[in-house]
Amino acid sequence: MTLYSLTATYNHPEAPKAYDGCYSYDDPKFDLVAEPLVHDATQAIICAMASADMCLTSTPPPTIKLDFTNNTVTVKKFTDDDLVLELTYVDYSDDDYNMYSATVISPDKAALNSQIADDFNGTTLVPLCSHLFDYFLAAPKTFWVRVTIPELS
Repeated sequence: MTLYSLTATYNHPEAPKAYDGCYSYDDPKFDLVAEPLVHDATQAIICAMASADMCLTSTPPPTIKLDFTNNTVTVKKFTDDDLVLELTYVDYSDDDYNMYSATVISPDKAALNSQIADDFNGTTLVPLCSHLFDYFLAAPKTFWVRVTIPELS
């Protein structure tokens, strides 16, 4: 029943310029500093937050928290009000990314807004790099990500 948590920063000050406009995270456990969530992954998160009225796509929050699991029992601890994305493995790409389809499953309004957008734009595909294996032994068939905006202190 493992739940992993990361805090990601938009335009992380230590990220390479190629990742401007992306969220990146630090994880000292794996000696990662400014590990980027590539543009497509960042865009999927921003669009999901916008569908839940958490932000505008033009002004994403500077910091987000990502809680993720591939455990079907653990995911049930997320509430119906939480912004939750379900990622389902699609394929392995030629450029060393595992490709996942992303579906907003809660809250209901966000899921509906996201589905309408997908109907117009097509299914959102999210490339995830090999650092996914830092948290999972193999590419999970399905996993869930809860996105929250930390309180400012």
